[in-house]
Amino acid sequence: AMQKEKKVGGGPKEEARGKAPKISNCMDSLEAIDQELSNVNAQADRAFLQLERKFGRMRRLHMQRRSFIIQNIPGFWVTAFRNHPQLSPMISGQDEDMMRYMINLEVEELKHPRAGCKFKFIFQSNPYFRNEGLVKEYERRSSGRVVSLSTPIRWHRGQDPQSHIHRNREGNTIPSFFNWFSDHSLLEFDRIAEIIKAELWPNPLQYYLMGEGPRRGIRDPARQPVESPRSFRFQSG
Repeated sequence: AMQKEKKVGGGPKEEARGKAPKISNCMDSLEAIDQELSNVNAQADRAFLQLERKFGRMRRLHMQRRSFIIQNIPGFWVTAFRNHPQLSPMISGQDEDMMRYMINLEVEELKHPRAGCKFKFIFQSNPYFRNEGLVKEYERRSSGRVVSLSTPIRWHRGQDPQSHIHRNREGNTIPSFFNWFSDHSLLEFDRIAEIIKAELWPNPLQYYLMGEGPRRGIRDPARQPVESPRSFRFQSG
């Protein structure tokens, strides 16, 4: 009986010792799979970056041709902005007058989508400000914090929109669209950057034609590219 009790008493310990090697083997297998997945993800990142660079070069060629043609269409960009359903309410009558001198828009990724984005507005000589180009840039710092920088606008005397009351088409008082270049704290201004980059810049012709209705018709929106999981979000700080 004592021998039987000893055997019964030692059973759980022997079972635990038997399970330990199995768990250890499972952990080794999981670690090996995790390392293999890390290698595959690293290869995918490199392939994605190479593909992005390749098609980025192809897109730039078409964008350059597009910009050249747009510069020969008077009022193209102001029309596209005013026809955009979300941007239009942010543009006052004076903003529209100033944007009639806009001849080009450039949107440029900085090094890598995670690093930031630059917006460049090109203008003809005009009675409102001296700048030929206005730049707004979003940059992700090494800490992960996103900051926005912009070109100071050199206004002609009396033309600074902050000194005037501006109203949109509905008669509501609104801040000038050009405040976007100088104010780095308002969330709706960061929304402007997202709209321009994701909607207006990829297919401005779609919005330019909206106001022409039956004469030219409204084109179907261009197919949007698949968004990278590392998409850049515009957040001032």
